[in-house]
Formats: sequence, structure tokens, C-alpha cells
Amino acid sequence: MLLAALFASPSLCAWPSLELEPVQDNTLYETPIDSGATQYELSNGAGDFLFAGRGGMDAGFRLRRAVLKFDLSGLPAGAEILAARLTLHQSRAAPGSPPASMGLYRVSQDWGEGESEGIGAEGQGNFATAGDATWHHRFYPDIAWDTPGGSFAETASATTTVGQELTAYTWGCTSALVTDLALWQSAPAQNFGWIVVGGEAAAYSAHRFDSRENEAVETRPRLTIVYRPAETVHSDGFETPPDCG
Repeated sequence: MLLAALFASPSLCAWPSLELEPVQDNTLYETPIDSGATQYELSNGAGDFLFAGRGGMDAGFRLRRAVLKFDLSGLPAGAEILAARLTLHQSRAAPGSPPASMGLYRVSQDWGEGESEGIGAEGQGNFATAGDATWHHRFYPDIAWDTPGGSFAETASATTTVGQELTAYTWGCTSALVTDLALWQSAPAQNFGWIVVGGEAAAYSAHRFDSRENEAVETRPRLTIVYRPAETVHSDGFETPPDCG
């Protein structure tokens, strides 16, 4: 029942699944790069929340992007990934903000999660600590992104529309999402996770999601993967793999 509801495909009930929380997550806050002894760069490695979109006046109308990484080592050896979806729980949205199309993009460089923790509601983050991902650095303060704001694929692997409702939003099964996971399964050294990008055109369009550190376990990010074990043979005609095209 659960998997059928998740993926709108009764045949998925025939397949095992794996549910994962991130092993790393963080927010990239758009700021100037540090200048000499003056620190500008912000992060939220140990915070309760993740952010994506453009902030308002109090945040200088600057952008936020969330990054997440999952460890796929729990998949059985030789398993074939059939379907997947990412779920994030929105706990705050800017009043009056329009619905935002948010894309999930495969990150192309490694990045870190330090000990920074945002102040108050965490929308403006806090000063980055050693090893944090920031807008300019993937490992603060020494290793920069090739592109400020994160280095990632040009095309989204999945998209969803995030509105005002404080609820769970899902990035559903697509062939590109499954391709990302299959790549990371076969080449773990290339697993740098995804970045959430969207809601960047209009001011006051930032959205806040619960992070892996959030005390509410049930609202933390979740990646659900449906797979076919390597040794499984199906012959009764009811186990047609789902279509993620």
C-alpha cells in the first residue's frame, strides 16, 4: 500500500525498497567572498533547516540553495534501481510568495558540512566554519567551487512545484533521477549528491525545509529507492518494472 501510494504503481509492491536520510546536507547562502580578515561567507552545516530560493529585504534579496548527499552502500550488491523519489518537508514559506518550480540537479564536485548553525530561524545562516560548503567554497576556507553557487549539471534530474502549504513535497521518479543513483551506486567516488535550485526570480520566494539534523525525525529529508535484487527471478507476470521515463 505504501509504495503503491508513493509511486502510483501497484506493481511496485512486488519490489523491496530502501529509505535513506542524508549523510550530509547544507545551505549555500549568496554572499560576497571573504575579503582579507573580513568574513562574509555563511553556511548552516549543523542547522535544523535547509533553504532554497531568493530572500527578502532583510537578507539583501540574496539566493539560497540546498545541497544533500545520500550514502547508497545499503543497496545489496548487484541490485538494479527501478524507481526513486526524494521528499522534503517545508516548514516555512515567505508570506505571499508565488509557487516556485524547484529543480534537483546532480552536483559535480564534492562539498562539506561543517559545524555552522544558523541564528534564529536560520534564514541568514551563520559564519562558515572549517569544512563547510558556502556560495564560494565547497570546503571553507580553502577549496572553491568551479562556479560560485555550486557546480552542478545543466539539466534538472527532477522538478516539483513548491507552494505555500507547509507539508511534504516530492521530487518524483524520472529516468534522470534513476540514472544519477545508478551512477553513484557503481561509482561511489562520484557521489556528490544533489542541489535544490529554484524560486530565484522573485524576491521573498525562499522556502525552508527540515534538514537531517531536525529534531522531528519524521520530517527529515527522505530518499526512497525501489530496487530489484540481483538474484531475483520473477515469472508470474505481476512484477513489471515501473516506468520512470
